[in-house]
Order: sequence, then structure tokens, then C-alpha cells
Amino acid sequence: MPAARLLPRLPRPGSPGPPISSPAGRHAYVVSLLLSLLASLATGWALISTGWALGALLDGTVWSHLVSQALTAAALAGGLRAGAEHVTRSSATTEEAHLRQLVLGHLLRLGPARTAEDRSGATVSLLTDGAQRVARYRQTFLAPAAASLLAPLLVLTELALAVDTIVSLVLAAMVVLTPAVIALAHSRLRTSSSGSRDARLRLAADYLDAIQGLTTLTLSRAARRTSQRLAATGEANRRSLMQLLAGNQLVILVTDGLFSLLLVTTATALALSRLASGALGTGDALAVVLTSYALLEPLDHVGAFFYVGLTGRANQRSLRAILSRPAGGLRRAVPADPATCTREPAAGGTGDEPTAAREANDDPEAEILLRGVEAVWDTEPVLHDADLVVSAGEHVAVVGPSGAGKSTLLAVLAGDLLPSAGTVVVHGTRLEASTQEQVRQASARVAQTTWLLTGTIADNLQLARPDATPSQMWRALEEVGLAEEVARMPSGLATQVGEGGLGLSGGQAQRVSLARAVLADRPVLLLDEPTSHVDLASEAAIMAAVETMAPGRAVVTVTHREGAVAGADRVLVVTGGRPQQAQEETR
Repeated sequence: MPAARLLPRLPRPGSPGPPISSPAGRHAYVVSLLLSLLASLATGWALISTGWALGALLDGTVWSHLVSQALTAAALAGGLRAGAEHVTRSSATTEEAHLRQLVLGHLLRLGPARTAEDRSGATVSLLTDGAQRVARYRQTFLAPAAASLLAPLLVLTELALAVDTIVSLVLAAMVVLTPAVIALAHSRLRTSSSGSRDARLRLAADYLDAIQGLTTLTLSRAARRTSQRLAATGEANRRSLMQLLAGNQLVILVTDGLFSLLLVTTATALALSRLASGALGTGDALAVVLTSYALLEPLDHVGAFFYVGLTGRANQRSLRAILSRPAGGLRRAVPADPATCTREPAAGGTGDEPTAAREANDDPEAEILLRGVEAVWDTEPVLHDADLVVSAGEHVAVVGPSGAGKSTLLAVLAGDLLPSAGTVVVHGTRLEASTQEQVRQASARVAQTTWLLTGTIADNLQLARPDATPSQMWRALEEVGLAEEVARMPSGLATQVGEGGLGLSGGQAQRVSLARAVLADRPVLLLDEPTSHVDLASEAAIMAAVETMAPGRAVVTVTHREGAVAGADRVLVVTGGRPQQAQEETR
């Protein structure tokens, strides 16, 4: 298994991270909190009125108006709670969609280059199940949890004003202990919550890897071993989930056992004591006992949804970790002179412009322009002050030792990696977060790993152009020198191809990729080690196809092999993070 991380590193503890709520979500949170607090006040008053009504009934006095008062308050409390429930559930649905759109949009702005190390299965799990848990946590847990902290104090304020201050103060002291116990329990269970999330993401990532490589696993007779590993990962996920649920049940036990029983017992004892001393009447004493039950409902709510809070916070940290990753690197790009970032020559050049800019202005056909570019993967720059100009119809080969920055340069040209400084212009479009898609559409990229899907040759060609006709596909195959070979196949364009080009030779599969680039008809062609996995004969055929495609296009080839360098117009060597003209002996 590749040593790829599940998800980006989490922010440091205490770092809140970027905001993730929508304005509508924040508004719904406030509305839900207010409705919950008003419902608690109405519930408290209904219980106080009920206590008075029962006391009046026992004392033989008038009690009917108190019953009406209690029923009215109870109905109001029910309506307010129903409204709060509706707001939280409906907002959770909209916030879930908002979170997915927010994170997915940021991933697209980061581009494939900055997300290559993240396992697809873990990311998919986070955007589906994880986003749902975060939305439920923020919309159905946070507001009731905040109300659970404030509502008991509001109800006790009612009790102090209407019945007895001393009893209210004693009960308030007990209620204040609740947040401390809950915070302690959360800190103890945070590790198990993060472990459960990591186990769930690892299981999802492993399953997706197994599905994507099913054919390879079967052919290499590794399916049984993979099945056993998935079973072990599933068992680890089950154990971590059970550990989290056990902690959740412990919190419920503490909340119900310690606070519920102790609170009701204390309230009853205080009521009887104050009744015996004559400080309270029968109705007031009953009101104290009944009101103590109103103090339990928010605590029960927090205990019942503690699992939602734990899993929601764990997934929220992962979402914020993605959103915290800057799309443009460490520093902002250097502002560019618009005159040097267009495909037309700048009028009235002063002669003080940077070399790359002057070259671009001297050549209106320049398709690629890099000026003072710095590119960063994590924290350290890979490209430093890189300049490059490639004109239409020019083939540039890029060579250099591993790790010098060749692939980083190609990722910048493809629009997959935004520069942290400097200017990148591809086919007249300056590369920025808002123009990444335009830059990507300007180029066709052929990778060293041939990406062919299970289907026919025609199916794989039409990935580049869905409306391509058979005649257009044959012309594309002819341009890359593959038409005769496909014509000799019994089914021609309908020939079945397996996953990864199974059924074709390495050279044929790579030329199918080149034919897709022909059909895409992009002005820039980017080749990443196109001959690294083929024999010499296939290499010659591929490079002949590239030479056929080159006229009218700007071609950049990253390679280690001399055969791919021979047909280039220029050879650049990447050293010290900068592409420089190669010496004749290097060529």
C-alpha cells in the first residue's frame, strides 16, 4: 500500500480554523437557541403553575385559573419546541449540502497536485458521512447544548422570583457543575472519537482501493490476502466504534444517575424542609419539586446526543484541515503587468522588463509564459524564480535529476498547482484560483501511467471528445501512427480494452492517450515521461507521433530518456529549482 496519508494534518489544538457555517446556518442556530430558551421558560412556568394548582386543590381554594395558566404555558412550550426542532432539522439538511459544496470547491481549487497524497476513499467518506455528521453536530447539537447550559438558570430565575430564592440558589449551584463534568467527559473521550473517525476513513479508503484494483488483485492472486486485511480493518473500525459508544453510555449514566437522581432528591428535600419551617406553602413546595424535572430535560438531551457531538467535532476538524490548506501556496503571487501577460506584444516596451516578459512580447505566438515563478508543495519551495517561454509549434524537453522540480513545473503548466509567487500565463490566461479550469482546458496531458478504462478503444478515445465521429477517431489514430494497427484488429475501434490498457502493448496504450490529446485539440501538449514504460521500438513510434502532433502546438516533454530529447527544439535542465538552457554536451 502506498504510504499516503488518509487526510491532511489536523490544525493545532486550540486553532479554530476557517469558518464553515453558511449565513443561513448561523441564523438558524440563533433562531433555534432562542426558541429553545423560550420553550424552557414556558415549561418552567407551566410546572410552577401546576404546582400552585395542586396546592390550591389540596388547600381547598380556587384553582381553575391556575390550571388554565398551566395548560396555556404547556401548549406554548410544545409549539416552541416543535419550531426549534423544525429549524434544526431543516437547517441540518441545507448545511450538509453547503459543507459538501464548500469543501469540494476548495479541493477543486487546490487541484490534483495538492491533493494527490490524500486517499480518495477517505476523502469521499469525509464528504458524505463526515459532512452529514458535522451538519448534525452544528445544527442539531450545538444549539440544544447551549440551551441546556442556559435554560436551567433561566428556569431557576423564574423559580426564585415566583417561589423561593434560597432553593433556587442551591439548585443553581448543582446545575453549574454539569458543564464541568461534561467537559471532563469530552476531554477523556476525545481520543476515542478521533480514533473512531480515523478507523472509519481508513476502512473506506481501503475498500475503494480494493475495488479500483480488483482486476490487478485477482491476477496477482492477492484477493484473499486483501479480503483478510479488509476484514481486519473492519474489525478495528467496529472496536473503535464500540469504544466510543461505551464512552457515550458512560456519559449518559453519569448524567442520569448523578445529576438526575441527586437533583430531584435535593429539590424534594429542600421543598419539604422549607415547607416544614413555614417558609413555603403547599403549592410552592410542589412547584419546587415539579420544576426540578424541568432542569433534567436539557441534561438528558445532552447525554442522548453526546455521540453526535463527539463524532461531529472529529469530522469538523478534518474538514477545517482541508479548508486551511492555501490554494495558492505560502505567499501571494507577484502582481503582473497586464501588458506582459497577454498573447499580443506590449506596445512601447521600456527595455526594463524581465527577460521572459520581453521574449513573450517579441513572440506573439507564445503559448506559455512563466516569470519569476515560485511553486510550493508543503512548506519548502520547489521552483525558485523560474522563467520560461514556449511558443506555438515549439517542442521543449525538460530534463534533470529526480526531485529537481520537473513534475512540479508540469503541474504548474497544467493548472494543477498554483504558484506561490510570480506569473504563469498559458494560452493567454493568467493562472489564478479563479482561472484554473480555463488553464486546464488549454492543455492536453499525457502521463507516464496510461489511464485507459475498461471498454472499447472508441470509448477511451471519446473520453476526450464525447461527440467524436468514427472518421475523426480514425484520423486521430492515424496522426499518432496507430490507425493501421487498430485496423488489423478484428473489431477495429470496437476492440475491447481492459483496465489500464489490458490487451494492448505499452506503446499502443500510450499512443491511444496521444490520440485522445489529438481529439481534444488543445494548443498546449504536456508529456510526462511518455516513453518511460515502453521498449525502444515503441519509444520511436511514440516520439514520431509527438513530432506529427507538434506543429501548431506548444509541446513540453518531461523525460529521463535520450530518445525523447532527440526531437526537441530546445532542452532545459532543471537545477536549483530553475529551468535553464542545456549545454550542447548535455544534449
